[in-house]
Amino acid sequence: MRFLFKKWHLFCLLVTLLILAPLSTVSAAALTDEATDMPTDKEWIITFSFPVIESSITSNSIYVMNSKQEEQPVKISVEDDVVIVQAPEAGYEAGQTYTLHITTDALGQVGNEIKTLKKPITKPFTITTEVYTVVDIREDGTYSVASSHSTFDKANASLQEGQGIMLNEQYVKIPSGFVATNTQTVTTIYKEPIFTKMYEYTGVATDTELTYSDATADYVKVNLGEQDMYVQHDDVTLIPTATAKGQSYYQANQQGLWHSVYHHHSGKYDGAYVVGKRPTFLNEGVKYYSVDGANFTTADGEITGESHAYFQYLSPRVPTNYSAAELDTYINTQLAAKELTGGRYTNATVKSPLKDLGATLKFIEKEYRINALLILSLAIHESDYGMSCHAQNYNNLFGLTVPDNDAHCSEDVDTSSKKYYASVMENISALVNQLNTNYLDPLNMREYRYNGVALGNKLIGMNVRYASDPHWGAKAAGHMYSIDQELGSKDYQKHELGFTASSDVSIRTGPFIDHNRAYQYKLDWTIKLLGQMPITLSATPSETNGWLRVISELPRDGSDLYTITPNVRIVTTH
Repeated sequence: MRFLFKKWHLFCLLVTLLILAPLSTVSAAALTDEATDMPTDKEWIITFSFPVIESSITSNSIYVMNSKQEEQPVKISVEDDVVIVQAPEAGYEAGQTYTLHITTDALGQVGNEIKTLKKPITKPFTITTEVYTVVDIREDGTYSVASSHSTFDKANASLQEGQGIMLNEQYVKIPSGFVATNTQTVTTIYKEPIFTKMYEYTGVATDTELTYSDATADYVKVNLGEQDMYVQHDDVTLIPTATAKGQSYYQANQQGLWHSVYHHHSGKYDGAYVVGKRPTFLNEGVKYYSVDGANFTTADGEITGESHAYFQYLSPRVPTNYSAAELDTYINTQLAAKELTGGRYTNATVKSPLKDLGATLKFIEKEYRINALLILSLAIHESDYGMSCHAQNYNNLFGLTVPDNDAHCSEDVDTSSKKYYASVMENISALVNQLNTNYLDPLNMREYRYNGVALGNKLIGMNVRYASDPHWGAKAAGHMYSIDQELGSKDYQKHELGFTASSDVSIRTGPFIDHNRAYQYKLDWTIKLLGQMPITLSATPSETNGWLRVISELPRDGSDLYTITPNVRIVTTH
């Protein structure tokens, strides 16, 4: 819903002026036309042409009735020649028609002369349908109306703890809970509450769960971890905690940490995917909750600890320790296991383009400085082990040039389509060229797709712009973890990881301030979170105190680089 408010002058918003006089001088017909689109807290100010006898103003002389002829509990006050009729405490009901009655029992006095109306006056009025209702939200998810208001600001001013605000029976503000994106293919998330292209930060898929932070008439604020972002009311549905039927959660077992993603509109969970190893502070079998997959709480909101998924934030510039033969062993084992399940995996060991891909992946890793295990994980995730329609018919393992709003695939192959590749090698080359040019080059930091060199999430890394699935980076990292566990854990936690601790961090060619700057996390103006960029430390410690030796992000030069120690916040990983 878009909040477009009618801009009334204060006088017109609160008051309709009725000039009443003896019918010999003023015609009552001019006062009886219906007033429409009135606010729920409509206040009538009736000015007579003579001082009003206060004792004559009763529920019999001036009153308001609804369409069912039920008298409304209005409050009436008198001062000299003015009578004020205030709305019921809970306000008038949206969209309903009422009638203000002024009878001949309303009396005035001038000197010793008593003034009366020669004829009763009725003023019909209809309440606007755009009414903001403050509601009490019960523990069972139901609600009751506490008051009604003509504007969001008025409703917000009266809001008490545990209450929400509704417009057209949809929540526009809640005490706590979730935000679910609506039916549009991609919902844009903005860095600031300014809904222009300049502030577009990322996008998420249909029916994505976001954590509610706050709302105004103009925007909804959502929390993505360490950062608040903004969405438009039209694009989302607000779900109070009490009404939610489920919630995304994490749960650990002996195999690792698993993430179950809940979709509030469909009321269903996705199948759980493994993220990485279980953090030591999480107990097996217990549900934990996290907005960013790193800071975890219990169901009671108790903070349990911080830990980041290792492969999700490891630099893709770090080569895997596995050989081409070892990668092929994993691929062939998985294809054989999939083949046994039948269905789309029938003849997977023969038909999958992943078969014997190990040598190609290692060649790409050496030539383009992109981890072979990461490329394999992306292919597994995007092409379902090479058995998707696009992989089978278009040699497209990564969904390149297949937008979210047009993911249709036909076995009737169109070789002129941009999503078609003549070979798998051509497809992989297109991927790594795109990654190195647009996503992973710190010398091209102005490119909107560059947000740090890691798989990442919706705040930093490739996931900000690569995929609308907010968990794409975590899922790809989960595949890397699974492969590594299966092959002997040769890659896991071989490097310390961290994030830049401030803005404008410089990365230099040597451990001295006079060494050349290789690159700097700095732009003249940006909405990017350059003060939180992922950093992978070299396995070789720095030889100079006060300096850290870090993995270079540059596409071609693999020489280790340096930055001063305070520039990096080293984190625990799992």
